[in-house]
Amino acid sequence: RPERSWQWSWGAIARGASVSLAAWLGSLPLILPYFYLVTPVSLLANLVVVPIAFFVLAVGLMSLLVIPFAPWLAVIFNNANWSLAAAILSAVGLFARAPAGHFYLELPHWPTGARAEMTALDVGMGAAVHLRTGRSDWLFDSGAARDFKRIVRPYLRSRGINRLDGLVLSHGDAAHMGATAALLRAFRPGVLLDTAAPDRSRVHKDLIAHLEEIHFARKLCAAGEQWNVGGDVVDRVLFPPAEYRASNADDQALVVQLTIAGRWRVLLVSDSGEATERFLLARDADLRSDILIKGQHHSGVSGSLEFLDRVRPAAIIASSAAFPQNETVKEEWEAAVAARQIKLFRQDRTGAVTLRFFRDHWEAKPYLEKETFRSPAR
Repeated sequence: RPERSWQWSWGAIARGASVSLAAWLGSLPLILPYFYLVTPVSLLANLVVVPIAFFVLAVGLMSLLVIPFAPWLAVIFNNANWSLAAAILSAVGLFARAPAGHFYLELPHWPTGARAEMTALDVGMGAAVHLRTGRSDWLFDSGAARDFKRIVRPYLRSRGINRLDGLVLSHGDAAHMGATAALLRAFRPGVLLDTAAPDRSRVHKDLIAHLEEIHFARKLCAAGEQWNVGGDVVDRVLFPPAEYRASNADDQALVVQLTIAGRWRVLLVSDSGEATERFLLARDADLRSDILIKGQHHSGVSGSLEFLDRVRPAAIIASSAAFPQNETVKEEWEAAVAARQIKLFRQDRTGAVTLRFFRDHWEAKPYLEKETFRSPAR
């Protein structure tokens, strides 16, 4: 009799596992294209949750049957059902926290052959730029807290990113670092690089306090430093110096230059304005870059013609928001850029822009336009 009981028990478990596996495999093609989510833990979770769910339905039906003539008994059944539902939620929460119980996966696609890929997300007057090189994923700025749920996090999940290798924060602006705490919880970056220049930003101070609370050490970086971010990409900090002080955060924003495969250069200036540009021009810094990625200075003035002539980019990706007015690309500046035969991607028109770097060329593809811009021949 004990042997028969064991056989029956194992048979029931095997049947349940078979049904769970079939349901998981059947739903995977429907879930993956929309949520980019793979949940192997559900194979085990179903063995616990489905039987409880059966009793939820059964007890609920019994409550409906007895309520006309025994309302007091229906109350007992409903309370029992509440306990069963709470048990389901607890079990689901427990399985959701299981190590490697779920992970995100990018949809299969043909290899592009790119040495590196960057995507400048359209987050209004903020910034969030994703860099993928080899097997490394870095993010330059986290965007605002309001943009994290609807833009930044869904994008990173769609790229199959479960953990970032690094996060670089440009300056103490809520539109640029407001989502950092949420991003730390969701993507656990291996390293966080922050500007060494002191500022008075409340958002920045709150973030530093949060990092101390969770015992997450940040690495401070200043002009002259450089590091390899994976693959063939080197990141060089051009501004600010360690003890540089300014009256507002935009004038202390990190300016970094990425060199890809020893050939292509991308200059990220964040919300830097004329003060930063004059500083760099006066120091005779090597600013020559193929692509310039910029935000808007709080004064509404940035990207001076002298600065553009020193950088000589083939393309500019510029954030642009309808409000406030200083966050909008000015028409006269746009005309000056066009006169220099520089391709301008205004993100209020193009949306996100993806850059792919190959051995002999690079290309830029905006999300809202069909055109693909390819680098001019050198």
